[in-house]
Amino acid sequence: MRELSGRTLAVIGAGLLQIPVIKSAKEMGIKTVVVDKNPAAPGISIGDFYINSSTLDAEATSLLIENFSREKQKIDGVLTVGTDASYTVALCARKLGLPGIDPESALRATDKYLMRSALRAAKVPVPDFELVDSYQKAVEAIERLGIDCVVKPQKNMGARGVRRINNLDDLKEGLDLALRYSDSGKVIIEQYIDAPELSIDALVYNSEAFITGIADRIIEYDPYFVETGHIMPSNLPEDQLVFAGETFKNGIKSLGITAGAAKGDIKISSGSCFIGEIAARLSGGFMSNYTYPYSSGVNLMKNVILISLGYPPENLENRKKWVSIERSIIPAPGIIRSIKGIDKARKIEFVRDIFFDGKPGDKVISPQNNLDKYGHIIVSAPSYLEALKASHEAVRMIKVETREDDDQLISEAFISENARLKFNNKCAVCPDCDGYRCRGMIPGVGGTGNGNAFINAVKNLRKIEIIPRYINEAKIVDTSIDFFGLPLSFPIIPAPITGAITNLGGAIGELELARAVVKGANHAGVIGFLGDGATPIKYKLGIKVILENFGMAVPIFKPRFDNKLIFERIGEALKAGAIAVGMDIDAASFMTMEQKSQNTSTKTISELKELVEFSKVPFVLKGVLSTADAESALKAGVKALIVSNHGGRVNDNLVAPVDALPEIKKAVGNDAFLILDGGIRSGSDVLKGLALGANCVMIGRPVMIAAVGGGVQGVRQYLIKISNDLRKNMTFTGIKSISELINNRAMLKYV
Repeated sequence: MRELSGRTLAVIGAGLLQIPVIKSAKEMGIKTVVVDKNPAAPGISIGDFYINSSTLDAEATSLLIENFSREKQKIDGVLTVGTDASYTVALCARKLGLPGIDPESALRATDKYLMRSALRAAKVPVPDFELVDSYQKAVEAIERLGIDCVVKPQKNMGARGVRRINNLDDLKEGLDLALRYSDSGKVIIEQYIDAPELSIDALVYNSEAFITGIADRIIEYDPYFVETGHIMPSNLPEDQLVFAGETFKNGIKSLGITAGAAKGDIKISSGSCFIGEIAARLSGGFMSNYTYPYSSGVNLMKNVILISLGYPPENLENRKKWVSIERSIIPAPGIIRSIKGIDKARKIEFVRDIFFDGKPGDKVISPQNNLDKYGHIIVSAPSYLEALKASHEAVRMIKVETREDDDQLISEAFISENARLKFNNKCAVCPDCDGYRCRGMIPGVGGTGNGNAFINAVKNLRKIEIIPRYINEAKIVDTSIDFFGLPLSFPIIPAPITGAITNLGGAIGELELARAVVKGANHAGVIGFLGDGATPIKYKLGIKVILENFGMAVPIFKPRFDNKLIFERIGEALKAGAIAVGMDIDAASFMTMEQKSQNTSTKTISELKELVEFSKVPFVLKGVLSTADAESALKAGVKALIVSNHGGRVNDNLVAPVDALPEIKKAVGNDAFLILDGGIRSGSDVLKGLALGANCVMIGRPVMIAAVGGGVQGVRQYLIKISNDLRKNMTFTGIKSISELINNRAMLKYV
């Protein structure tokens, strides 16, 4: 390392993401002048000098830096990391005669219109785009570009003001949002590219770009673009990464970034690659200053400091090949009541850092950009699965309890009416979802044939009455249960729901449906279940949702004739960190599978055992209605049984699940976790199901309606509503806990 003591470095920004570069400078014997308009910024206390100025006010900051260098301490280099202050850096460097890029190049790297124009002129692929300043021009733009577009401010960072547009109804809202964050009064409208997204970092010296980290981005909260984490290094094939890297280098060159660093957001697939953004700095989001050093052993902060001082980077070869993951902590919307588990999460093996800013009383909103996040966990481990397990475990251990705020609640009337309009007669959204009106609607939401299997699931459950016991001590009840080591707030979970196009008439997108069900369940305090579906690659959407939700979703796969296809799906679910996997054995003769030429079959005990042993996590078997199947499943090693007739959609003469449950409970005892699926519509129904021996119940169609009509919040509200009704029923029957309730049939009477 060169002798650098006595040098002084100006760091534009003193926030959390600039702390590592300030610390690295100190380790190198370099004094730092930190610039930030916030005198309480955390980097100020570890810097040597402080200048109070906005990082985005280039003229004022460059003048203050110039005066400081002339009058107090000569400055030898200037840089930033993790924030869009590259124009300020470039202007400071020019005034001081220091290494840096041309201010015009810095403008091209911050102004999205100038950036895209320069990239397109150099034939570097970007999504087709237009710059607009009015609603009429925006309408004209999407008429040319296509309705699936993205609206974003001409300048800004952190995905602020960025929104996806799928129809004209969304355009006005999206345009207003983007204009709110656009100082120029203009916004970019560009084609949406549906492909995996990468974050790429590069150091640039003498116009040569050195690719450093490439990470897979995790983007959620459609129609907004919130990065909820990244995985370093990327899991994409090497040829795609090389392709993306070369495209990024061409983009760096076309923008005129000749020194310092660059970060890019790249959409990549097997046949195409598009530049989303290029900034003239190293990445934020904890990538360049945390996950990349943890995974590679290379300190990018020291190297970007060297470049800012006029020296070439050194020691860029990876000294280790670990996997690092950053995941955001985003509590359920509402007012924070309590925060628990952070200290325990820090002790998990491979957890390196946890940052959390929230406190009780804070209001949490559903995020619309990258600033609407409350914390981050960073892990680093020798292998992908070890890192994934640690990240999922850490996020799940941090319990941020929120209470729903009045302004986020959606009325039941609105959810029902909104769903009814979207279904367009595919579902009537009946006040009582009992199966009569939709009988025979397949494809659709009804039961097959005359609908009796669906109808009886509801009707037979209602034949059971509850005998109250009002003189009791159950003033406070505990509805929590344990699902294979994962604590759940109550024993009510969504059934696997799929077929958004085939059965729901396109009322909701398949990915949107899966996200609403799983995240809504997670926000309510329970796990979600995911369906597979007849379309061969539909399961991949579920895999995406499992990863997004820290493994708190259980995929249920179809019993495809070729077990290898099921192995493939289970393998991908495990790679996403699913806490359990399963199969709906009753789909062996499912109509929609036959309609799409998807071969399914019943399974032998040995075939089922192969799947169970391959899974290495608890295996759930759905569609069990006989003691023979239950006993065979246990022999194969199945851990959980879902007593279900598939919502009456397989055969209209199948026994009602509630009628099959008692005998199955008698046969398996406590050797299997039992889930009752079919006809549950209230807390009273939950109470009955558990009293008959189930450990948990599952609800399908009403959750589906809540997802279509109210999205994530609709599902959350519905599940909490049923759980509150369960609490009331437990109170007036004298039951204090779920363990007291299970198999407690004394309170039930058949009529």
